[in-house]
Amino acid sequence: MVLEDIVTDRMARKHPIDLLFVSILMSSIAIWGSYYIFKETTSILSLAFITMGLMPLIHSIFVEEEEEEAEEQGPAAAFLARHFDIIKILSWFFLGLVLSYAFWYATLPTDKEQLCLGDTCFPAPLRQKVFAEQEKTYNFIAGKVTGLDAAAAGNATRESCLGKARDLWGCTEFIYANNAIVLGLAILFSFVWGAGTLFLLGWNASVIGVFIGKELQENGLVSGILKAFGYIPHGLPEVLAYFIGSIAGGIISVFITKKKYQLHEPQQIVKDVLFLLLLAYLVLFLGAVVEAYFIVQGA
Repeated sequence: MVLEDIVTDRMARKHPIDLLFVSILMSSIAIWGSYYIFKETTSILSLAFITMGLMPLIHSIFVEEEEEEAEEQGPAAAFLARHFDIIKILSWFFLGLVLSYAFWYATLPTDKEQLCLGDTCFPAPLRQKVFAEQEKTYNFIAGKVTGLDAAAAGNATRESCLGKARDLWGCTEFIYANNAIVLGLAILFSFVWGAGTLFLLGWNASVIGVFIGKELQENGLVSGILKAFGYIPHGLPEVLAYFIGSIAGGIISVFITKKKYQLHEPQQIVKDVLFLLLLAYLVLFLGAVVEAYFIVQGA
């Protein structure tokens, strides 16, 4: 594949910021290409194209991560030092998608399939087709806080966040329960398909991009930038938790499939993966507390 020759795992580790531009370029091609192939499913198909394009690269990096994990018998708590490269790579990939989706949401037409620059017009995808599923999620979140169905959150309900009697810990429980499901899926996708978690990370990036793009389109550049910064306090720990969980799933996936192990390797891998999973859910809880605080306080 051409992309594998252009962006190798060695290059990605040495210059992780390249993934920012790669993800912007790939997502733009995926959005436009999928629209003219399967117009009605562009919002999902574009993410599938992005995932397929980057899966070989991320999988090869997961293989290297597993080998490093087996060879370096340091404490599990030294995870960030040992795996900082892939965290940077995933971060630039995620940021690139957010920027790309925000830009195209604010730019693409809604009434006719034409994008005009001055007097020059050319064919372009319709915004409502490209972002159909993301729009549904946006409308759901905007009206009902966040997450999946209220039943998934046990005793915590949306009323804890948006009702008259707002409750910080009830709202935290609701948000955490929903985000924990997403983290569980990220771990599962990464475990079963190796780099398959890219699809879930891409989906989250696309939804955030639509949030920012809507603000850009309705209220201008400054408001859009402020909106983006508003996600950082709770969004950063949530996304970091998804990264950590994805890495844990990817490492254990490679470990199981390679079948030949060093003597100490199984114990080291299991210990580190368990630590990573615990760390991911703790970081996710921190993000839920911060998000609930902003919601309950009306920020």
